[in-house]
Amino acid sequence: MEKTPFISIVLPTRDRAKLVEQCLTCIKQQDFADYEVIISDNPVAESCSEVVAPFLSDPRFKYFRQPQPVSMPDNWEYAAEQATGEYVTVINEKFMFRPDAFSVIQRLAKDRNPDIISWQFDYFELCDHEKITGSYHPLLKPVEPSCYSAEIELKRRLDFIEPLFSRHQQHKNGYGKIYSGCVKNDIVREVRALYGRVFMPMSPDFTSMICFLNLSENCIDVGQSLMLVVSGSNISNGVTTLKSVRAFKKFIQETVPDFDHYRSSLVIADFWVGHSVFIASDYQRMKDIFDKGKISNMQLGIASLVGWAKEELHLVEDWGDEDRTHFESVLTDFYSGLTQSERNLVDNIAVENEHHRAACSREIYHSGLAKADYFIEGISARQLAELHWLKKVALPRRNVGLEELTVSEAVDYLYQYNKESRKILGLL
Repeated sequence: MEKTPFISIVLPTRDRAKLVEQCLTCIKQQDFADYEVIISDNPVAESCSEVVAPFLSDPRFKYFRQPQPVSMPDNWEYAAEQATGEYVTVINEKFMFRPDAFSVIQRLAKDRNPDIISWQFDYFELCDHEKITGSYHPLLKPVEPSCYSAEIELKRRLDFIEPLFSRHQQHKNGYGKIYSGCVKNDIVREVRALYGRVFMPMSPDFTSMICFLNLSENCIDVGQSLMLVVSGSNISNGVTTLKSVRAFKKFIQETVPDFDHYRSSLVIADFWVGHSVFIASDYQRMKDIFDKGKISNMQLGIASLVGWAKEELHLVEDWGDEDRTHFESVLTDFYSGLTQSERNLVDNIAVENEHHRAACSREIYHSGLAKADYFIEGISARQLAELHWLKKVALPRRNVGLEELTVSEAVDYLYQYNKESRKILGLL
């Protein structure tokens, strides 16, 4: 009988072979061996089979290919069904893990037996898409691991007083998610047994988060950036669909069988611009099907949602064949049907948005350090950690390398910087 691995690392992927290779290389270099990797290839233009092949000599790496393209939620679902580990994480090709990431996670799991473990990440700004080189500068200060309340996080999400992503509370953006986090497989299986699947259209990371928070009690924030996320132009589907109605409509039509029925069923009917309304609609569907757990006594903050919908309307740059005035009219009509107290919530969202754009106190540059007006070219990770936490000085956030870094170089810098910082700060 095969031993159950500690963690299943689930990688659903589409048309990003070069990033897949980099991502798997980072996993292969872990100082921790008790894992399995599930790769589910869902190509339209470019299979990753060739770059995956060298990894398959290691029995921990398992490759599956969809016979024909499926939706993102369906690919996530299929991939996660293959997971046998005690914990499960779903990752993206853009996630590049520190070599000690999974040993850090395993120690916390052993010590505290949490249902959900969440971690932070820094960014690798891609400059050359072909060579996959770019710039890096440490973003977040490492802190002690801490517990968080699944109930409070669930209510915070449903209230919609805060945006889907808040820079001000950046460390909380991933709380409850299997994406930049891991969840006990027992809970994943319970969700699947109760509702037929874990990753519901349209937003599998957010819908599963609602399920997991609803059924979990003990949740841990690692307090460190365990990975780099590759960022840059034309690399984020989320950013693309937020700014382009044309791209968003294509995504919807690929994911749901009936576009007209879908848009009429939204919590703000026929308003399918931006992310907040469609994710809120997913939340409402999850709430409607739950017959147990914390969510049963919670309500969706529809009034605040109108405010975020208005904010996202301003982010659209490409309207395709759609008419902006139609969506403005939908919101105006919906707003007119609200009570005065609800309208006050809507009107306050612009103020809230400014607040949540403010820097997070865990950002190194905004953690109380003196801001330097000089930069040290090619500064080592150890020197930078000493400058931050012994001399209390923050350099400008420029690339730490003398030239563009490879992903491997940036990941090693992240690892070394956090090791030295934790040592100075007296963290485990």
